[in-house]
Amino acid sequence: MKSALEHNLGTLAGDLRSPTLVSFLDLARWFAASLVFVAHLRNPLFLGYGQVPATDRTLGVQVWYFLTGWHAEAVTVFFVLSGLLVGGAGLARVQAGKFDPTGYALDRLTRLYLPFLPALLLGYAMDVVGSSLLHQVGFWDHSHPMIAQKVTAPPFASGLSPETLFGNILMVQHYLVAPAGSNQPLWTISGEFWFYAVFLLAVSAATLARTAGARLFAALLLVVAVGLLGAKFLVLLGLWCTGVAVALVPARRAGPPAIAAATLLLVLVAARLAQAQLDAFPLLREAKNYLVAISFAWLLVALRGRTYGWLERAAGLNAFLASFSFSLYLLHFPLMLFILALLHATGALPGIASGFNPTDPVGIAVYLLTIVLVYLFSWLFSLATERNTDAVRRLLKKRISVLAARPSAHY
Repeated sequence: MKSALEHNLGTLAGDLRSPTLVSFLDLARWFAASLVFVAHLRNPLFLGYGQVPATDRTLGVQVWYFLTGWHAEAVTVFFVLSGLLVGGAGLARVQAGKFDPTGYALDRLTRLYLPFLPALLLGYAMDVVGSSLLHQVGFWDHSHPMIAQKVTAPPFASGLSPETLFGNILMVQHYLVAPAGSNQPLWTISGEFWFYAVFLLAVSAATLARTAGARLFAALLLVVAVGLLGAKFLVLLGLWCTGVAVALVPARRAGPPAIAAATLLLVLVAARLAQAQLDAFPLLREAKNYLVAISFAWLLVALRGRTYGWLERAAGLNAFLASFSFSLYLLHFPLMLFILALLHATGALPGIASGFNPTDPVGIAVYLLTIVLVYLFSWLFSLATERNTDAVRRLLKKRISVLAARPSAHY
């Protein structure tokens, strides 16, 4: 008789094919990526909320600033989703005896690097051109008042060295080098890379390695990797593991999804209202991130095995928007700065160099135009990258299988 744990893992594959859950996962992916983007775009383009005149703090302005303050929570959602779809699904394959380490490594590397590498190089090129030819706007040296006020990292131009670029290619940004140029969101991608690596090493040490020596070697590599990445990686890994836990918790114990959703919303609102206090104490901020992760994971567990018509009817739209959400995340920061710098260089929009009032129709028009352009470019970029992931995987696996089938040479 199967244990509850084996049952939960055994039903995960079916749950991850459920139209309701698939639609919700796609919704969460594209909405989180979009929230990060529109929040980041607000920073250089508009005044900080404290600078907005009281007469201009309309209900719409207050709601907009409130909602776009959830960008950090959106990143936590990414980590939980990844933990479920990669770690949880991986554990299910291990339990079923179907886990292929080579296939896993190829799947993860192609998923990350196929869009990441061209996005990294493209963003780097935009930063080099922008900091050289469009520097008057002040984005890259942080002389822009909104950037100086809201960005605590060193000037973006200082992150354009070849060493920094190479470190980003090796996925050690945030740990051993800074993210390349203005593309600060890339710190999360290195986290993803090392989550995948740590999972593979942990599974190898626990179950896959055939000999005690191989298991010991995998465990040693695991310890070395975590030791080099440090405590801040372990904190992020815990968020990812919260997503893995979704595969292990019985759905029947989660209760109605409505209660889980209400709890998540309550946590998000409380975190936003207490943001200033949380930011002043790093431990409290991390505790908040874990509350968000656990609340979102609870909702995912509650949705396992459920059917909701409204989610299934929106499945096509959610799938389309999710199909380029990774490209949007990878590109949005350097791309939006480059677009704003080009618009400023025309001489027709001097307000870009100082920041607009959120009720200024010109600022709103620039905001909406930039959103459309970044979305369009990200979608086109995804057609050449994300969309080809499965084809590239099949090609690589075919070539590896051909090489593996060749008889070894004897000398």
